[in-house]
Amino acid sequence: MKNTRMIVIRLILSGVFAFILARLFFQEMSVLRVLGLGVVLFGFAYLFEYVRKRNKGGGA
Repeated sequence: MKNTRMIVIRLILSGVFAFILARLFFQEMSVLRVLGLGVVLFGFAYLFEYVRKRNKGGGA
């Protein structure tokens, strides 16, 4: 249940931030590109979580 909730929260936040970024920097961006930006942001969330957990065991 916790994992499902986290996925939903990340999906919502990535969509909101993609919309805000698209309207601030790219005023004439199409809906499809905004969705693509949301997917990229969603992917970055999981990439950064992976890197954080990998480095948590030790490192510099």
